[in-house]
Amino acid sequence: MKSIYTIKRHLESTIETISKQFKCVIVTGPRQIGKSTILNEVLPKIKHFNYVKLDNDEIVNHAKNDPNGFLDSHPAPLFIDEVQKAPRLFSYIKSIVDRSDERGQFVVTGSESFELMKGVGDHLSTRAAVISMQSLSISEINGTENFVFDPNFAKFLKRKQPSLTQLQIFEKIIKGSMPDIINGNITNNNVFYEAYVKSTITKDMKEDWVDIKDASKFTKFLKVLSGQVGQIINVKTIAQLTGISTPTCETWIYGLIAMGIIFFVHPYSPNVLTKTTRKPKLYFYDTGLACYLAEYSDSYTLMNSEYAGHIFECYVISELSKSYINASKMKTLYYAKKHDLANGRIKKDYEIDLIIEGPGGIIYPIEIKKTSTPQTYHFNNAKILIGNTKSKIGIMTLICTAPSASTMAPNKLVLPVHWL
Repeated sequence: MKSIYTIKRHLESTIETISKQFKCVIVTGPRQIGKSTILNEVLPKIKHFNYVKLDNDEIVNHAKNDPNGFLDSHPAPLFIDEVQKAPRLFSYIKSIVDRSDERGQFVVTGSESFELMKGVGDHLSTRAAVISMQSLSISEINGTENFVFDPNFAKFLKRKQPSLTQLQIFEKIIKGSMPDIINGNITNNNVFYEAYVKSTITKDMKEDWVDIKDASKFTKFLKVLSGQVGQIINVKTIAQLTGISTPTCETWIYGLIAMGIIFFVHPYSPNVLTKTTRKPKLYFYDTGLACYLAEYSDSYTLMNSEYAGHIFECYVISELSKSYINASKMKTLYYAKKHDLANGRIKKDYEIDLIIEGPGGIIYPIEIKKTSTPQTYHFNNAKILIGNTKSKIGIMTLICTAPSASTMAPNKLVLPVHWL
């Protein structure tokens, strides 16, 4: 099954390697991000896989009601697409892979649901590798190697990209990172995302997490969430704005996290930068979806709106997160916030948009600003917040819309977002 998909995904080599090492490989992630496409490209390089997609009631019912018969009809090595629709298959896959030490007996895709991951944990925990996948990254779209963030000026100079104006950057932000849109298969973003919300996100939530009795209320919930990007999450406020209970709001939020639609950035302590369990900030992996839900339809309006700074921050942090996902590396991202108090009242807030821990516990503070004209004062919050910590501080980075990279001091790096 040859794909017309032309953008090389960074996970291709990882999937090829892992498929030769494990008996079963599970590729998870949201729908329509290219899971099936990448496997149709990679698997023929390894060996011939039989293929079955659980995409109609007859096939799904066969898999659910007669797993043995289903797997007899579709023998290994087998690629099963959308396995989350019949998680009962996992126990029968286990019995097959246990009969042989052969690697790469099964490769399956699925939207990450409770039932899917429970099936993996119960039956294939030592036999399967789980690979997470997301929508396209900047570097995949640009055709450059995956860049796992490491503030290093010399490293960035090797990666130089053509200059982009701020408007061109916001055109990319509003366009999003879904393969069908980037490839030009879809030319109307609003039509695509309207269908994606109704037929994909809402449907998956109903099937895998909770029975949504009022789809319009769930859509309203998504719109409310889109207005919260880059902000400290307040579940009670989101529930009130949507008109749902707080427990329902929490269930929907964690369902979207599990489905790979949104993610959290967690806080460090504002005084000594130790990890805490205070409230996280919320982001969308795909800024095109967030812009659609927030009802921005053109890049010029978006760039000049109050939403611009928040969605730019979302764009940067989602790209950094995807770089770790594409390298199959677990990485927790953090932010830091400190209140300057006077007479018991908040006089001023200081915030570092992002903190990344490097090897040896080195802390890399990252400021994210929409500006195209970086100034030294853009680093002020980072200096204030890290002033009292005993942790070793690495290079401070400002990620912005400047046309090219530069340094403002030996430890201050200015990085254009499109160089990521």
